[in-house]
Amino acid sequence: MVQAHVIPMKDATGIGDGVAAAWRRMWRRRDGSNSSTGGAAEGSFWTSGVTYRGYLGAHNGVSTSWMSEQQIKETQALLRMAAAAGRLGAWSVDLTAMKWVWSDEVKTIHEVPPDYEPSSQDALSFYTPDSQELLMEAFDACARQGEPFDLELQLVTARGREVWIRALGEAERDVQGTITHVRGAIQDVSRFRAVADEARLTAERFTRTLEGLTDGFILLDREWCFVYANPEAARILRRDRDELKGRCLLTEFPETAAGKFLEKCQHAIERGTSVEFEKYYPPLGIWVYMKVSPSDLGLTMCIRDDTERINARRTIMRLKAELDAYKARPGT
Repeated sequence: MVQAHVIPMKDATGIGDGVAAAWRRMWRRRDGSNSSTGGAAEGSFWTSGVTYRGYLGAHNGVSTSWMSEQQIKETQALLRMAAAAGRLGAWSVDLTAMKWVWSDEVKTIHEVPPDYEPSSQDALSFYTPDSQELLMEAFDACARQGEPFDLELQLVTARGREVWIRALGEAERDVQGTITHVRGAIQDVSRFRAVADEARLTAERFTRTLEGLTDGFILLDREWCFVYANPEAARILRRDRDELKGRCLLTEFPETAAGKFLEKCQHAIERGTSVEFEKYYPPLGIWVYMKVSPSDLGLTMCIRDDTERINARRTIMRLKAELDAYKARPGT
């Protein structure tokens, strides 16, 4: 039989009062009036193995109807479903006896039997060394100074499966202000962690790809400020990319604030299409090929130093023109 975790009602400002207030808002009397307008109703509500017992709807000494047994059963079922769906469970520690109580969902997360009763050593033994250290430090601060904690920790279940959890805890005091319990909740966040890790890995792979491009790549926000520039872009622009970050392109390179460059960029933004063009940039003395594309953040720019190619093309065209002129001479 799973031990019920009873939340006492002796502290009117504690957890019990918050739960009662929530239930008063949720349920209405059979006659349709709001239960918060009177009466007292006593009930016992199970949340994934955790029980709350207390008075509901006490107000101005006016009695109201008791919650029906069917309502209680439906509420219990909904709470159990919500806890299971969210992989969320509750735990508590009686600091006097150092007795731990885990809800059914906490036991499910740890993959232990329903009748499992952890000791302090057992509870901590599930966690990896780094997580153990974090949890012990936070728990000690909570038990001694009443500091709440919210941690992301890794544990290894009884079946050897690695799980990431979010652990929350807060102190409970008696009427004299002495901390008697630490109560909290844990949630299995392995799926969320996996999604976040995959997104991070994808971003890292994408960044490595951009870093290795032989063409320059620049990302601007909607204010024309540099968000990112790869090494090749920094080389072409002859600027430190860390210094460029957050600065406006139009002020750092004033010649771009008018003329062909600005016209092409505005065309790309207005039509939502990519625009390619070549432009000679006098301050650097280079020909630049650019492909400008609108993005959710602002603009992306692929740039390439085409000076050698354009100079070679011009040399070829000049030589061809000289050859054609030579052939056109009389007697050749």
